[in-house]
Amino acid sequence: MNYIELSIQFESSFSHKDVLIFNLAEIGFESFQELENELKAFIPEDLYNDNSIFTVKSLCGSAVKIDVVIHESKNWNKEWESNFNPIEVNDKCIIRTSFHEYKNHQYDVIINPAMTFGTGHHETTLLMAQALFKETIAQANVLDMGTGTGVLAIICSKLNAKNIVAIDIDPIAVQNTNDNLLLNNIEEIKVEEGDSSLIEVNKYDFILANINKNILLADLSTYSNSLRIGGKLMMSGFFNIDNEEILGEASKNGLNFVESKELNKWSLLILSK
Repeated sequence: MNYIELSIQFESSFSHKDVLIFNLAEIGFESFQELENELKAFIPEDLYNDNSIFTVKSLCGSAVKIDVVIHESKNWNKEWESNFNPIEVNDKCIIRTSFHEYKNHQYDVIINPAMTFGTGHHETTLLMAQALFKETIAQANVLDMGTGTGVLAIICSKLNAKNIVAIDIDPIAVQNTNDNLLLNNIEEIKVEEGDSSLIEVNKYDFILANINKNILLADLSTYSNSLRIGGKLMMSGFFNIDNEEILGEASKNGLNFVESKELNKWSLLILSK
């Protein structure tokens, strides 16, 4: 299958790439690579049309340059591999693909993404992954909501969580998560396709939600009802300017602020019940 790449180049730092990525994903773009002043978005050729360029310009204005590149099927894997580098979460944990060399980390996480959401390259996934190592995950019941590639669920498994459920609304993400579980020789994670209606009440010690702000706000009451007393909700997928709004809604749902972390204006919030 041939792929179309939109290389979207900004004149200066563009602070709402997450909004742009969300809108492009809605019209069929499958994977993204974020650079300092550039976003590369990839879509199968048969799903592409020129309305994609209109979508970009409507969100970014005129201060953007867009190049359209066709990648033939035989070159697609090479292009993807050339843009994926291992990520060191900390001195104990590395996220890599199956074609990267094993480097003797205690926690070796193998991810072959069908899309780059959740590989660890994005600030929000890295913030979440780093935070997991500061919590007591062993023997915990964990929900990974909006699992993407399954990377956070896989880390929890390697940290000896007792029960793990991974949910995503995207069937491609569900299949990709199952593929990555096989790569990591993990069988015990339950992967489901759907939304927050699948979440069980009063079930989890930890809920991980790396999703966009609007979905988080809409589902906060469900997350709260699904946490056990003393459980923690770890959320990312939004900018630090959104913290106040999210914390206000969280307080209405019986959730208390514990800690926040930031990386390049992206935010992580940890709340408790």
